[in-house]
Amino acid sequence: MKNQFILFLSIIFILCLTSFNFSQANDNLGDKLKGRILLQVESNGEAWYVNPKDSKRYYMANGDEAYKIMRNLGIGITTKDLERIKADNNFAKQYSGKIFLQVEAHGEAFYIDIDGNAHYLKNGVEAYNIMRDLGLGITNSDLNKIIASGDYYSVVRVVDGDTIVVDINGNTEKLRLIGLDTPETVDPRKPVQCFGVEASNKAKELLEGKKVKLENDISQGERDKYNRLLRYVYLEDGTLFNKLMIESGYGHEYTYVIPYKYQEEFMKAETYARENNLGLWNPDVCNFENQNELNITEQIFYTSSHWSSELYYCENDSTWKGLSKKYLESYSSEVELLKVHPYKTLHKPCK
Repeated sequence: MKNQFILFLSIIFILCLTSFNFSQANDNLGDKLKGRILLQVESNGEAWYVNPKDSKRYYMANGDEAYKIMRNLGIGITTKDLERIKADNNFAKQYSGKIFLQVEAHGEAFYIDIDGNAHYLKNGVEAYNIMRDLGLGITNSDLNKIIASGDYYSVVRVVDGDTIVVDINGNTEKLRLIGLDTPETVDPRKPVQCFGVEASNKAKELLEGKKVKLENDISQGERDKYNRLLRYVYLEDGTLFNKLMIESGYGHEYTYVIPYKYQEEFMKAETYARENNLGLWNPDVCNFENQNELNITEQIFYTSSHWSSELYYCENDSTWKGLSKKYLESYSSEVELLKVHPYKTLHKPCK
């Protein structure tokens, strides 16, 4: 893993050195970079494809997303013409940046790079490799000069750190962010929790008046019991907002019964925030022994002593019954549990 990370950083460094000279480009970078795959060198190498048809950038979050986008934006081509493109680079260069679908076969997809080489997009893995190998480095400021594709929606209001209101094609929808739980600020049944105001203000700073891309997760369903849409939220620069809030210490990783798509990634983000004492994990910021900030009730609380355990449960939450008896621990109060496990998070159904 360490070697892979070093290799990835090396690729990003090389991209910084070989990036396109945007200072010589015209004002419309979308037109200048039609058909190119772009990698954000100032972020985490997020990838975008500039569609030759509309000069807009399309975010490719991963290999499967890249494969899906490339196929959706593909143009039909006959087998005869495709073979000519494969055999004649000079002829192929006039189609560089385009994606062709072999209509006389099974719709196989091919990406034509700037040198006229045809790359077969067999599946998500192949699309991801092509995306990385052929990507052109770009700064965040230059990327923002290219119009994002139309699947970005306006944020109408930020409710708190993990709940927002978005305009989706004229309909106002309240969204609950998957995998993220920030301290409460608006629940009338509870006092404002430590670092809740900071989390809410950070969300407002990053989201209010902005456009975001949304991603659902079939493992979590379409809506929660409060009829809120369940979504991952991406900023216009491709940053996954849910993860950013956790990694910066503004919230906890949160699993609601069923593991979700980015669970492992979010758990690592929380570990990073903890180990670096960021945000609410700073011992000088939130004192978890402060009883005024806890939901103190006269009931038993349960948790697992296993190293991977992140949550604890009230006795009314039957989820605790599924914990391994080998590691099961019980406490007479929430305060007593958090004295032993100060960084664990209360499972949502108890809140």
